[in-house]
Amino acid sequence: MTWRGSSRRRAGAMLPRGVRALLPVLGANGGSGRSALAGLLAQVLAPTTRTVLVDTVPRGASPWADWLGVGVARHVAGDEAVGLPGALVPPGRPLDPDAIRDAALRRSVPVRRRRRDDLPDLGADAADGPGYDVLTDARPWTRPPVGVPEDPGWYAHLLETGGWFAGVVDTSAPLALAHVAARNAARPSVLDEWARRPDAVPVLVTSASGFGAAALARLVQVLEHDGLAVDRMVAAVVEVAGTDPPRWMDGELAPVRERLAAVVRVPHDKVIRADGLTRLGDLAPGTLAAAQEIVTRAAALVRPGPATEIPAPPVRHRGTQRPDAQQSGWVPRR
Repeated sequence: MTWRGSSRRRAGAMLPRGVRALLPVLGANGGSGRSALAGLLAQVLAPTTRTVLVDTVPRGASPWADWLGVGVARHVAGDEAVGLPGALVPPGRPLDPDAIRDAALRRSVPVRRRRRDDLPDLGADAADGPGYDVLTDARPWTRPPVGVPEDPGWYAHLLETGGWFAGVVDTSAPLALAHVAARNAARPSVLDEWARRPDAVPVLVTSASGFGAAALARLVQVLEHDGLAVDRMVAAVVEVAGTDPPRWMDGELAPVRERLAAVVRVPHDKVIRADGLTRLGDLAPGTLAAAQEIVTRAAALVRPGPATEIPAPPVRHRGTQRPDAQQSGWVPRR
């Protein structure tokens, strides 16, 4: 499941010009390579689209500060204005475009064999060539934690304010656990909110193993039962180990392929397993081709417009307790 083509064809297969898109990357199970995949998506988007990667993983558990060469335990001058803390503002106050751009950490990406003329002006806007911006908490670990908004509308507003057209959101919540917990509490989950937006395409990530395939299959079954549009979601099955997955894994994934928009296999990459995304120029072509395919599939699903265009699914109650009339139906925003 790799996508091939010339550099000019790749540039044309990106997001529609002028349409802002959000790609939340959500892990179906732990250790699935979620953060690495988020970075790969941003890397293949960067040459053709102004891209920002927002890291919502708590400081100390996130690899992004180290991948950027900052380090979570190092002192950064004016650290309150650098990274994600500099982009956040107190509730009720509007986002500041200048503060957001100053807070972003720039990550240049290699263009490999692409010619400069093949890159649209939309993406090649930096003096040092194509790259993407990163908003992560790169402050020392002694700083207080940052409260990251869960509302996808905030990220859409962040893109518009900062002048980006593509946003990759590296999420930290365990997807299956968070979704089921929200359903049991009769409230919308984070994935419910993302699925409602026509400008967002959720990317579900799982490991290429028997457990990972089973976890993804169960998750898709739950989401479909709860009325979510799983045909507008893309799954990435990441080979996190250098060994071949069990043969029966493909059989486990067969019904998932029929329901999701795409299931993309991301091959094992020795560079990523050794150093993460520190050395972007040494990534294997097959790794970037898989990320390219995910972006291509997502680009075909992105639609402009307000979030209300996609109706919210009803909340289904589980358990022996019978819900009364007040409990049934969708839980409104508070």
